[in-house]
Amino acid sequence: MKNAKKIVAFMLVLCLLLGVTACTETPAPQPTTTEGPESNITSMTAGEYLIETTGMYPMEVKVTLGEKSIDAVEIITHEETKGVSDAALEEIPVKIVDQQSVGIDAVTGATMTSNGIINAVKQAIEEAGGVVSEFDIADVASGSDSDGDSRPSMGSGNLPETWDMTYDVVVVGGGFAGLAAAHSASTNGAATLLIDKMPVLGGNSQINGGVYASYTSDIADELYAKLNLEPDTAEKHIEDTIAGGDYMGDLKLVKNLVYGAPFMLNIFLENGLEVRESITRPGGHYGYRTYTTINGVGADIVTVQKNMLAETSTTVMLNTKMVQIYREADGDRRVVGIKVETEDGVKNIKADKGVILTTGGFGGNVEMRSKQVPSLTADIPTTNHVGATGEGIIMAQEIGANTVQMAYIQLYPFANPNNGVLDATAVIPFSGPSSGIVYVDVNGNRYVNEGERRDVCARAAQESGGFPTFSIFGQDIYEKGGFISETQLENGINADRIFKADTLEELAEMINAHKYQDNTISMSGEALKATIDKHNGYVEAGSDPDFGKVIDTGVMMKIDRGPYYAVPQWPSVHHTMGGLAITEKTEVQDIWGKIIPGLYAAGEVTGGVHGTNRLGSNAIPDAVAHGYIAGQVSVLGTVPDFVPAE
Repeated sequence: MKNAKKIVAFMLVLCLLLGVTACTETPAPQPTTTEGPESNITSMTAGEYLIETTGMYPMEVKVTLGEKSIDAVEIITHEETKGVSDAALEEIPVKIVDQQSVGIDAVTGATMTSNGIINAVKQAIEEAGGVVSEFDIADVASGSDSDGDSRPSMGSGNLPETWDMTYDVVVVGGGFAGLAAAHSASTNGAATLLIDKMPVLGGNSQINGGVYASYTSDIADELYAKLNLEPDTAEKHIEDTIAGGDYMGDLKLVKNLVYGAPFMLNIFLENGLEVRESITRPGGHYGYRTYTTINGVGADIVTVQKNMLAETSTTVMLNTKMVQIYREADGDRRVVGIKVETEDGVKNIKADKGVILTTGGFGGNVEMRSKQVPSLTADIPTTNHVGATGEGIIMAQEIGANTVQMAYIQLYPFANPNNGVLDATAVIPFSGPSSGIVYVDVNGNRYVNEGERRDVCARAAQESGGFPTFSIFGQDIYEKGGFISETQLENGINADRIFKADTLEELAEMINAHKYQDNTISMSGEALKATIDKHNGYVEAGSDPDFGKVIDTGVMMKIDRGPYYAVPQWPSVHHTMGGLAITEKTEVQDIWGKIIPGLYAAGEVTGGVHGTNRLGSNAIPDAVAHGYIAGQVSVLGTVPDFVPAE
């Protein structure tokens, strides 16, 4: 009985305890908080922003922003090319809003229109007090991975444990671009090294034709007045360059070229560069903007650049060949230096601020160029020197660099038909169209508008039905055109590169008396004279009904006074418009469109400047302007003042 009472008492206590526990309030579980995509976005002033921007042409874009979002993008007005830009106008605004990103990919074939819209949204974000980089998210459709560590490394397997030399900036390649880059880096305070694999500086730049396009200069006003020419403008130079490349050039890079051209030309003039008293309008240009150096060769400018560089603390190493670019495989994944072969063996050179590639194009590399354009085989000559082999591009690709427009390769229409060389004589046909030079085929007939761009003239020559073609001009063009020096003419005649005769009929006989790669032709003197007489009539009338050439009255001259001259010519592989992808600050981009820290490029090693076709005389300003930019950006991180702010 006592045991029963004890059990009952125990049960009562147990129930009491359970009851107390049951009545005690249990805290509710706290919800897990997850930060949304807007949590890290800087607050903006919400509203509508009407932005004026530029694609191919000016446009207005209305951007509606929330406090932390892009709510709408609407194209208000535009003048973009119908059929070309339609996809960009429709797709880009939708993708920006859907992905809440300005890091989306441009529409293929409508890059400038796409970028114009994207830039408008960026500007709106800035005006609203936002941070553009917070909306710069890789396009999800591009296949890129936001987690870079999950992708295969694009860096070097093993970096040197010790370095043989250390500089702030290392420039690879000693032509126009490299000399400009080294001078710029050095004068901005960097310990600079310039290397070149050849025994002398200059490369292709030495044998360039010495023609330089610039919409103005310190001597422009005087020359325009003296020559009775209409002054040029930056806008016209930009327009011609973009159109000359079939609208495939990057507008920002073209602006660097155009605005940098007079800046660099004036520097060269101040440092002793001499030019002829002429400003010409070569094929593809529709403004008088092309200057010719005193000797009609690029060596004139290279000499000035070398003298300028000698006044800096830059170290120059020749016979020094880059064989590898070193890039970190993790961390910032910076380019930190290069490996080179020298006469004293292999060296590792550290670059604390950056490596600038100015290694040139690949026109002299038959395997590389024919891979892009199969028809450019070994039997087609090149104007390039032996060092134009493109390995700088390949080594940059090895560490992840992207390339653009590699299949755009230009033929120079007026090279020596016997060897493909661009000598001083070969520059005459290029410079002469605005003065009245006439191009004829083996039958003495015109075959193209002489004012056309190089690719058109080259193709027309190849399709003319014979080999080679010829440039014809008379004494007035020689004496008054200003682009042919006495030495240039005499040397051409002595070298049998220029034929001279008292009459057009005799000139045809002289043409027929020569061999061209062991071939002879039989041009009719009567046909040649008839062609020139007809062209003289077009010059007098100010209209060319056969080919539609622009004839500027008072500038273009008739060929009606002897002696008469002929220059044999034929297309030769010349300029490679494709190369490394760069930003407007010359930063090299990788295959995902991201900047490779510490790697810059300028000159013919890059792509995207000229589009499908480079206008003659744009090569030097492209190289020196972007070289100068690369030098300054690598040291200071800023672009020069000559580049207008967007």
